[in-house]
Amino acid sequence: MLVACLAGWAPGATGAPPSMQRITGPGPGRPVRERIPPQASRPVADVAGKSYMILLSRMRRPISVTAFRLMRNAGIGVCAILLLAYRPAPADGALSVVKDGKTPPLMNALNLIAEGAGFYKDEHLAVTTVASDGPVDARRICSSGQGDICPVGIEPLVTPSAGGVPLKMFLARISKFGYVIGVPEDSPIRTLADLKGKKIGVHSATGTSAVFATQSALSAAGLKPADYELVTIGLDDQALGALASGQVAAAALPLYEMLPFMVAGTKLRIFRHPTLGDVPNSGYAAAPSVIAAKGDALKHFSRAIVKASLLVRYNPAAAARALLTADGKPFGDADLRRKTAELTAWEDDLPAADPNNRRIGAIPIAGTQAYIQLLADAGVTKGAIPASQVVTDEFIEFANGFDHRSIQQFARSAPSK
Repeated sequence: MLVACLAGWAPGATGAPPSMQRITGPGPGRPVRERIPPQASRPVADVAGKSYMILLSRMRRPISVTAFRLMRNAGIGVCAILLLAYRPAPADGALSVVKDGKTPPLMNALNLIAEGAGFYKDEHLAVTTVASDGPVDARRICSSGQGDICPVGIEPLVTPSAGGVPLKMFLARISKFGYVIGVPEDSPIRTLADLKGKKIGVHSATGTSAVFATQSALSAAGLKPADYELVTIGLDDQALGALASGQVAAAALPLYEMLPFMVAGTKLRIFRHPTLGDVPNSGYAAAPSVIAAKGDALKHFSRAIVKASLLVRYNPAAAARALLTADGKPFGDADLRRKTAELTAWEDDLPAADPNNRRIGAIPIAGTQAYIQLLADAGVTKGAIPASQVVTDEFIEFANGFDHRSIQQFARSAPSK
């Protein structure tokens, strides 16, 4: 478009307007004004250029070369503005998120809300999922470059024996320590110290996150690994069934796994980590190579997740509808009410627990370092690595670089029924 303008308005070009006068002459003081014939002009394709040509062609009085040049320069400026106004939309950033088919639905809540509410689209992201068979396979997929983003606990990232390319967590999925220990409400167990000599259920007694998180909490309560027994109880119904039947005295699970049962009426007494209760230990991680190559897409992904967390805070029902819509399965009013109740019970533990926080999703380096040191002191890991090796906050400023109140306004108009 700008090229067309320049071509039509260059001095001496055949596109000069018919009322333009060329000044020539045989010598000083004897100029001859020669009118350029109308047929010398040609149409200009650009809209702005064409309008300009029509304007000049309708002028009754001839103009000088100087005046024409001034008008030509103004026209070029108009063309430049039009070029900026009609520039192509940014291309979508392609990212893949590992989705573990064995995890409870709430684990993927923020991803699904970001998709269902249109936040991925707002951030010009094309996000796909890569299926994994458990958390170990999820880390393998990201470490091998088969997936970009791995929702994971911090525990396997601080364990040298985990193997593969190390991952780095760039955004928290929660605002508090994710693993809790639950006992039936009528249990005689009143403190974590009361679990001495008891069986405690975990997803898998050989797993990394469940075992490390549980051992660190019990260590802070003064118990050693020899003081209790960790028992594999699986997931969801199987896990809560083992607790209800008395197979185990307590269940150490992520809070989001217990919430559906608590909302449905199961009465549990919940114990949080004694010293690290406000330190998030779960988030989104990626390989350093992915962070380097797809940093722009990752920061937009981070912003979409922050928006999703804010939507839960401002309107849990709208967030629940977005989640169920993105999940792709048919749902009714009862499903919407149940999911709304689960998100409402969970919102204080999600990243936007404080919607006025300008660092939603940040993983505190000091808190993470304290957790790493606790694992080492308890003998759970062989040593304490610097937290900066496994955590980064490089996307947090951008992720929060918008008016959080805009999501509050969005939440007011978003469908929730």
